[in-house]
Amino acid sequence: MYSLNSTTKRNIEYCVSLAFPDLIAMDYDDELHLLKPANGEEINFPTKIDPRKIDRGSPFLARKRFRTMEEVDKKLTEICDADTKRSP
Repeated sequence: MYSLNSTTKRNIEYCVSLAFPDLIAMDYDDELHLLKPANGEEINFPTKIDPRKIDRGSPFLARKRFRTMEEVDKKLTEICDADTKRSP
């Protein structure tokens, strides 16, 4: 679980002109209403994908170097078991 420090919360409040707890309590429709342009037009999200903006993901995941804690624990157990078997 991530948490934001007080400076970050204060900066967010300054940018959106809304108290942080109120922002957290908003649902999707409330957020869109808050973001609605001053001229009253609807917000349109682009449907065409810009290839320059495609997220290529985590390089650790792509190279299979990102491990879960379960995988780390399993590997450590294997190493420890191997060391105890070799010890006289």
